[in-house]
Amino acid sequence: MSNVNCQRAKVARKRVYLDYAATTPQDPRVEKAMRPVLRGAFGNPSSIHAEGVAAKKALDNARTTVARCLEAHAEEIVFTSGGTEANNLAIFGIVSPLLKGVPHSYAGRVVNNPRLGDSAPPLVRGIPHIVTTNIEHASVLEPLRRLEKEGKANVTYVPVEENGVVKPEKIIAAVRPTTVLVSVMYANNEIGTIQPIRKIGKLLSSVKGQKSKVKSPHGKAYPLFHVDACQAPSYLPCLANALGVDLMSLDAHKIYGPKGVGALYVRRGTGLPAQLLGGGQERGHRSTTENVAGIVGFAEALTLAMARRKKESERVKKLRDLLCAVILKNNSTAVVNGSVEEGERLPNNLNISITGVDTEFLTLELDAAGIAVSTKSSCLKGEKESYVVHALAPDDHKRASSTLRFTLGRETTKKEIEYTAKTLKKLLEFKH
Repeated sequence: MSNVNCQRAKVARKRVYLDYAATTPQDPRVEKAMRPVLRGAFGNPSSIHAEGVAAKKALDNARTTVARCLEAHAEEIVFTSGGTEANNLAIFGIVSPLLKGVPHSYAGRVVNNPRLGDSAPPLVRGIPHIVTTNIEHASVLEPLRRLEKEGKANVTYVPVEENGVVKPEKIIAAVRPTTVLVSVMYANNEIGTIQPIRKIGKLLSSVKGQKSKVKSPHGKAYPLFHVDACQAPSYLPCLANALGVDLMSLDAHKIYGPKGVGALYVRRGTGLPAQLLGGGQERGHRSTTENVAGIVGFAEALTLAMARRKKESERVKKLRDLLCAVILKNNSTAVVNGSVEEGERLPNNLNISITGVDTEFLTLELDAAGIAVSTKSSCLKGEKESYVVHALAPDDHKRASSTLRFTLGRETTKKEIEYTAKTLKKLLEFKH
């Protein structure tokens, strides 16, 4: 093989990873933070011997660190197996105590719902109501659909606007006397649009308890506000009080931490019932032996994300804008999905539709060229089109079935973006 061909082979083997919304590589500093726990503090944090005490100390320190990042209290942090479980815990945990005659676990104790009979509030005699948007992550939509199917909840899916952003006023208008939960995603994993969480939280606080005909078992005024913030920490502030949230989901592997660990912020007094029963860990919210090493890694990953958020946002935005400009220049049928306005889109996200192109096959061709991208959420393997993009243009099915998502990250370079743009241009020229 000639020297030229050898060089070409090396270039072809070099991988360009542009799917950071699906998952991120673990930061070496995260691994370094986890190593002492894996080697030394391996004990069960519920045990009272020296090994257990060491594990409990590492767990408590990580909880304090995560709480500090969110400007929350340590007891408001519930560690989970990831964002999906956090979302499920928030939804089922709020609804389950309100279902007539259904036993529920509250603060680690099994209690029977006391509000039965003719004097019970209308909600207990009927079913609760939940407000969300039509572009939420599957780990929010699927639990809601199950509750609907089982007759345990009514759900209003507020449509986003054409730019992928929901109007806060429409969320508030959807609130009913039986609304117990509002769940809105902070930043969308497919199109990167950022929802006005702070404004929604502020408007909700002004109506909490005013419309509601329901008294909660924990004394909190309804509706409660849940936010799926799994995609947010690397680029957006996630301060619980500033956002006005009652529950907030986070996921370590989206922020260069380990897979299989996440957290749910639960505001004091919310009294979230457990969905996993057993040993009463996490103050009764989630029974199972904690993944101490993973939790320590999550705390380190969140700390790093918060520390470099502004600088990294500016860096990846320039690269994202460069890629976007080149793609739009070279492809007349390409259209960007979601808002392109400042502050309404994650700086690392570019989601486009190329009408008339099989983007699933294009993704495989890019992969063969050493470039990793995606067409839609990795959680939607069986779907032929993106329901998120479909929500932006309901009458344009071709647009929803021809999406291509590029999500940049810490290791993305200008050289990689230029190589990606050049490769994509050649592949599309060949098709036409």
